[in-house]
Formats: sequence, structure tokens, C-alpha cells
Amino acid sequence: MFGSSSTYEVQVRREGRWRIEATFTEEGPALSSARGQMTGRGVEEVKVTKYRALAGMALETVLFQKKTPEIKNKPLALGGSAEGAPYCLDADDLYGFEARVVIGRLLSQFLDKFHITTTELLHSWTYVRKLDEQGTLMGAAIHAAARHHADMRGVAVPGRVRELRAFADVAMTRARDFLAERKRLPAFDIQDLAGSSRAIDYAVGVDGHDFVFLAQLSLHLADNNSLVGKLETLLNLLHDDSEPRHFALIDGVMADALGSADVVKDLLGAQPNLAMGLCVLADHLHGRDPDPNAEPASLLLARICDLALRGRAPQCRAVLVDRIRRSLNGQQPLDRRDPKAEAHLVDLVSTRLKGADGRPLGGAEVDKALARRLLRHRQNLLREQGMYDIADRLSGR
Repeated sequence: MFGSSSTYEVQVRREGRWRIEATFTEEGPALSSARGQMTGRGVEEVKVTKYRALAGMALETVLFQKKTPEIKNKPLALGGSAEGAPYCLDADDLYGFEARVVIGRLLSQFLDKFHITTTELLHSWTYVRKLDEQGTLMGAAIHAAARHHADMRGVAVPGRVRELRAFADVAMTRARDFLAERKRLPAFDIQDLAGSSRAIDYAVGVDGHDFVFLAQLSLHLADNNSLVGKLETLLNLLHDDSEPRHFALIDGVMADALGSADVVKDLLGAQPNLAMGLCVLADHLHGRDPDPNAEPASLLLARICDLALRGRAPQCRAVLVDRIRRSLNGQQPLDRRDPKAEAHLVDLVSTRLKGADGRPLGGAEVDKALARRLLRHRQNLLREQGMYDIADRLSGR
């Protein structure tokens, strides 16, 4: 009459529904199993319930119950400034090179998260919708561009925001309409770009060619989850006899990919410091033989820079040169492990940036960036010695 027996159920809640994962006759293994379930995918809550039969009655006791910690994704933020944002007059201007560069900078966190380029974003309803679902991210980018235009042109920010939002809505509608009409458009043969272009011209007219071509190309790239992999795919589409318009369009997509700092780092390889990375990039852009003492860069970088040297990839060249300028304008030392070597490294980088004609990549802007670096280095040395007034006077304070 007074005998009893106990069982222990491990229960797990997923998507709001409880289910029994396991049953034990001892408490220790049940608790151990429950703690192990806490790390399972999609698990929201775990509990261990003890059932005890006593004198014909069933007693239920919850011994352990715990919710898994909520992992909140950090909201995406703007990745840079709207510096250089062109004053777009209509939605078509959003697809231009300068506009894409700024879009890529502002939305870099979003683009890096989904491993896509600005061109893919502008031509894909899937990603345009995801961006719109981010909440304030698109609005923040639009406001940043509007404030830049207000500073440069004296326009009112609210009115400019409304104009830019209207342009963005047009771009979203185009991407959605393409998805709806895609089945009615001619098949896109990635191995026959010339034939595909002729079919697109016939279907939508010459004026509509570029949007449809890039939208079809973006669909082809969607299966590749690596920007470096997409670069390789795009490079393999280009041949010496490729049509100029294909070179121009594909150069634009590759330039978008090169706007990612991580992509450039991957192409440069494991360089020991920022200075050597800039020197290796300069050598490739000038078409010089690589430094035998430097870490070898990716063959993809050599191929891209070769196209740039031959004038076939001007947008790629512009993005890589701008990467040099931005790196020099940044606060990162040219060698983190030896900040005192900054002056020597500034001189080294300055020499390697110069071409056979003696002019540096990036022109006067890069010269100014190098001068500012040297000035900061001298000021730091003076401040380390307690000469704050002299350091301040160097900067004109």
C-alpha cells in the first residue's frame, strides 16, 4: 500500500509546443539530459517533470525548468558616411557608379551579412525586401544622403528625404516587377552573353537592356555565397573579344564587390601590416612585378588589375585607388606592432604608390593623406615627450 515508483520526463518546447524528449527512472540522468537539450537548435525552454505513483495516486512535480537565453541580433547600422553622394535627379541615377559606391558604404553591414553586391541589391526583390524589413536602416541611409546634399547644395533635408525615398520606391518596384515578369523574358545563357543581350534587346528594347541583363546576372550569382567566389565567376565571363557593354556592366558588379574591405583583404593575402598591403596593391595597379619578399596576393587581384591597366575595368581601378586613399586617411597605424616605424613606412608607401611617370595613385588626395599621417606621427612623438604645446602648434591649433 505504501510502495511508490518514480519516472522523470524531459520535455522540450520548440516553436511554442511542448514534446517529450526522453523518460528516465533516475533523477540524475534526467537533469543531465535536460541541460544538454538547452544547447539544441530551436529550443526555447526545457523542464524535467517527476511523476510519482503513490497509493493509487499520481503526483507531479517540476524539478527543473529553464528558458534558453534569447539571442538578440545586434541591429544593423550604417557602415560609413555619405561622403561623395551624387545629387540624384531620378531613380535611374541610383544605378550609377558614384551612387553605388556610396550605397555600398552606407549599407556595408547589410551587404556583408548577405554576401551580396550593391548591384545585386538594386536588382533583386528578395534583398530589397529584406532591406526594407530591417526597419530604420534604409531610412537612416536616405537621411544621411539628404544631409550630405543639404550641406553641399543648401537644400532642405525633409524635402530631399522625400525625393530620395520616392527614388528608392521606384527601384523597389522595378525589382519586384522584374521578378513577376521573369518567366516571360528570354532565357539567360551565361555562356553566351552576346546572344542573351540580343534576346533582351528584342524583348525590352535597348533602353531596358542593362537593368534586365544585370537582374538576370544577379540571379545567376545568387547561388554563390562568397563575394570572392562571385568575383571569380564574373572574371571568367570576360574575354578579350567580349562586347564593350558587357565589360562595362560586369566591371561595375566587380567594383561593387571590391567595395568590401574584407574582399580586398582576402585578395591581398596575409600581408604583415597595412603598409605592405598598400604596397602590394600599388604594385599590382601599376603592373609591376610583385616584391619577392612580400606575401603573394591572389591571382584574382592580378587579373583584375591587368584589366584595369588595359582600360577594361575603370570602375574596379577607381574603387581600389579609393581604398588606398581611405586606408591612409584612417587611424590604423601602418604597422600595429611597431607604431614608431610610421615615418619610415609612410616614405615606403609614398615611393611604391608612384608610377613610372612619378605621379602617385590617387593624385593630390593621396599625397595629402600621407602628409597628414606623417604629421600625426610627429605629434604623437612630441606628446610622448610631454611637448603638448609644440604638438598642437604643428596642427595649427
